[in-house]
Amino acid sequence: MARKREIRGYLLLMPAAILICILILIPTVETIYCSFFDYRTQTAALGMKFVGLNNYAKVFGDEFFWDTMWWTIIFTVVTVSLELVIGMLLAILMSKKIPGQGVIRAVVLVPWAMPAIVAGIIWSQIFAYNGFLNNLLSAFPFVTENYAWLGNEGSAKISVMIADIWKNTPYMSLLLLSGLLTINKEYYEAATIDGAGRWRKFWSITVPLIRPTMMVTILFRIISAMRVYDLIVAMTNGGPGGSTTTVSMYAINTYFTYGNIGYGSAMSVVLLLISVVISMFFVDSLKSRVR
Repeated sequence: MARKREIRGYLLLMPAAILICILILIPTVETIYCSFFDYRTQTAALGMKFVGLNNYAKVFGDEFFWDTMWWTIIFTVVTVSLELVIGMLLAILMSKKIPGQGVIRAVVLVPWAMPAIVAGIIWSQIFAYNGFLNNLLSAFPFVTENYAWLGNEGSAKISVMIADIWKNTPYMSLLLLSGLLTINKEYYEAATIDGAGRWRKFWSITVPLIRPTMMVTILFRIISAMRVYDLIVAMTNGGPGGSTTTVSMYAINTYFTYGNIGYGSAMSVVLLLISVVISMFFVDSLKSRVR
């Protein structure tokens, strides 16, 4: 009987396993394979030329690749950190029994439900030269002219960060809320009897008990932020002067726009390896037990 249940379980998993192989495993293997070849769409008729690790050597010697990598890392650290803080505050708010809680949760989740490309277009209109933000600021007498928010490197980077935080904070808060709802209220009652304040309860009860959920949430967001593409494309298309171009954008443009499949594949593999290393770090931290 147990054997039949085990076989039945494997049979039920087969459709998902097949989809994973078709949609994830096969493209990944093909990308790794292409990264060892000099393969361009312009010379596809000549076939693929094996170059070994030359594409990877070119990647590590590519100055623009490292510029995009550092910007991607900065973007990831800033956005994920702020999303964690704001998401935690929203999760705590949504966990309280207050009037209109259902409406609050629905409103908070609207940005996350919106497609990233749509969110990017909306924020590009807000930060446009004649957009909502400049029209709002023009009401103040000390503002004499419009500012090109997306036309200057510093403000363009800040703008895309703000848009990403607005878009993905609800996702962070939703996962954190699921962790908060699993905490037994008796812990807080016992802490109150012992004279613990709000901050003491938060750091000694809330944080340790939702740590596994928090680690998974941060992991998902880091991987997602490292490969951000559509939001920035819709807002700045990597400009001005390539200052907001991420590694994913550079790899995709190299692969599809410029037709350099081999080099674009090598950059994608490097980004994949970085994501794997980050995942291994967080998976190791999840092995700890809450005492």
